[in-house]
Amino acid sequence: MPSTAISGPISICMLDKNISWKTLSEPDGTWLNLTKLAIACQELHKKKQLPDYTLFESEMPSADLFRAQARLESAGGDTPEDLTQQMLVSQYPNDTAEAQWVRRVHGLDYCHVKLHRQPTGRVVKNHFDYNGTMFTDHLRDHPQQDFGTQDVVKVVHFLTDWRVGQVFMFGREAVTGWRAGEALTFPWYMEHSTANASEEHERELLFIAGVRWPRPL
Repeated sequence: MPSTAISGPISICMLDKNISWKTLSEPDGTWLNLTKLAIACQELHKKKQLPDYTLFESEMPSADLFRAQARLESAGGDTPEDLTQQMLVSQYPNDTAEAQWVRRVHGLDYCHVKLHRQPTGRVVKNHFDYNGTMFTDHLRDHPQQDFGTQDVVKVVHFLTDWRVGQVFMFGREAVTGWRAGEALTFPWYMEHSTANASEEHERELLFIAGVRWPRPL
């Protein structure tokens, strides 16, 4: 269970504190507390010279698994005004077979999965993730069980090989050259963005917000 709630100046933030996700949401549904905390954590992350992401070998799902109908939406999930940020997105809540596959492969206890298909010429501007859909779903499914910042796991799982012009950016680092079946993790507070400047190739990946409870030593 999360051990810490936000109190006092955000600047006291420590990366090893497990801060209740519920305390990061404002009563009006905005996430100002999360943004402030993420900025403070990212600055401390830089000072400690920690890696902005970790890339690793994973596996590919069966070809027919992630094939739910996609809808065109912006990075924030709303009807987009900035057409350059549009992507085709399919969503897979925790109780789906697709999410079950993700939980097994990435050792998660709960997750919300989005398949992102980014067309050529599109970008997603730098931003922090609020993980609001996962938070709302988890609260509905487990109303007595909160999770904290140390329990959140962020995963990008690549479904297509990298092509020239495609890039994913995390903090100070840019990711290129990935292969289908590779994945990466990044801290919950890490600002990120992406672009597909390829001449003809779409970029497809799973964007995963998950919870992993502490394992016994």
